This record gives sequence, C-alpha cells and structure tokens, in this order.
Amino acid sequence: MLQHRTIYVFPSKQGAAFLVLILLIWILGTNYQNNLILGLSFFLTSVMLVSVIHAFKNLLGLIFIPDAIQHAAVGDVASFDIEISSSYLNDHHGLLLRVNADFDPIRADVIAGKVTQVRLNLPARHRGWLKLPRIVLKSYFPFGLIRAWAYIDLHHRALIFPKPIACDQPPLGPGQGDEGIYVSMQRGDEFQGFQNYQPGSPLSQIAWKQYARGAGLHLKDYRALQSEHYWLDWQALNTHDTELALSNLTYWVNYFADSNIEFGLRLPNQTIERGTGDVHRLNALTALALFGWVQED
Repeated sequence: MLQHRTIYVFPSKQGAAFLVLILLIWILGTNYQNNLILGLSFFLTSVMLVSVIHAFKNLLGLIFIPDAIQHAAVGDVASFDIEISSSYLNDHHGLLLRVNADFDPIRADVIAGKVTQVRLNLPARHRGWLKLPRIVLKSYFPFGLIRAWAYIDLHHRALIFPKPIACDQPPLGPGQGDEGIYVSMQRGDEFQGFQNYQPGSPLSQIAWKQYARGAGLHLKDYRALQSEHYWLDWQALNTHDTELALSNLTYWVNYFADSNIEFGLRLPNQTIERGTGDVHRLNALTALALFGWVQED
C-alpha cells in the first residue's frame, strides 16, 4: 500500500508556468497597489496549494496485487496483470503506470470499493523467468499543475518459453509404439476395469452393480486406444546449439499438443512422462523454458 513516505510531489511544467504567472500578477498588483489584482494572485496561490493536497491524496492508500502468472514465447510480448484497489473510501483518477520506455503508459481510474485490473507489457527477449521491473506511477490530477509519483516494486514474473522453430523431422527417441495398439492415458470408450472411488467423481462413473452386490464403491475405468505414441528426445537432435534444440522441441511439443497426440519429453536429467492436454503441454514447455536456468529472481 502506498503511504506518505513513498509519494513524491513536484510542480509539472504547466505548474511551473502557473507559478511564474502568479508571481507576475503579484508584482503587478504590488506596483499599482491594486487590491483586486493582489486578491487574484492570492486566489491562484490557494488553487496551487489545493492541487498539491489533492495530487498527494490521489495516490495515497493505493494497493497493488499481482495477478496470475502469464506465459509468452521469446520474441513476443509478456503480459503482467495487476489488481489495483483503494484502502480508503475515495476514488483515484488519472493514474499512469509505466515500466518500459518502448510502451505507452497505461491509464487507470480506481473507484472506491472496486478492483481495477491493468495489464503491463514487456518484450520477452530471453527464455526463463522474466521479472516485472519497478513500476513508475504518476498522476497529474486534478488540474495538471502538480506531478505526483511513486515507485512500486512487485514480486511478479512471467514465464518465457523458447521460440518455436520447426525442423524437418520430430526428434523422436526410442520407445515409440509403432505397432499394434496401446492404452492411452486419456479417457475414452474402452472399458479397462475398476478403480477405487474418489470423492467428487461423477455419478455416471460409479459401478452401481458392484455397489449393489456389496463390493463397495468403485469407479468404472474407460480408456482410449491409440495406435502409436511419441517420445521427444534431446539425444535425437542433430545440433549442438542449446537454444535451437529447445526451440525445435518447443515446436513439436505444440504440434503434438494441438493434434491431441500423446507424447513424452526426455531432457538431460529430466523426463516428462507421456500425456495429453493443456496441463501436460504446460509442464513440457516449462521444462524447456527452465532448462539450465540458474538465474535467481
């Protein structure tokens, strides 16, 4: 939460020009001993002072919470989602958030009692964990005369996958099921037997006949049959370029996952067992992204 000691205020360019105008008006009123002109200078001075107070309060009490971790590939844009709320019962207007000079600042308004979500973007230049750098928060509310700003450090990061690069053939290692059929790990229509009941399982999977015979609660296990499966193997790659090898494997991981083909991944010192689905894809891509990763956040 932003507190008094972390918020800074200073006149903006318009505010500096406004102060010069006040000084000129005051000198003019003093020389001509005109109370009306002097009153105008005092009024404008009070406007400047009120602007300082409101600019400060516009940042005071803001709370920043990192949202879920996002993913991107090298060469793409990594996104960081942040939730902003207020600890006080007042609105915050015209907030500008920026982390990189290559991107325009993000504007946000925070309504009291509600959560505002913003997304900050950074270029993904390297695989692995990308930490969100210090955020510069600015505001020129209410009249643009005062610039209030603060620095925000969040423990937020994004996971960057290698850039997918196609190669002629998938780097397949030993263990392919090229002949016959085998039982897939994904659910299908082929009955394979019974499993112990797990709380929360669908009622349609319960073996009611077994339960009626007094055998207890069991689940019917159905699996799909698949003619072949694949193992993507680091040792099958014909390159000594580590980053290129990871990019080739990333391409085939996405290809098999998009085609709903079961596959496994063998890396030096790590093996991802065969499977399908988005969770399996994420596990494989995470292993590729963090291969040899030693940098500490």
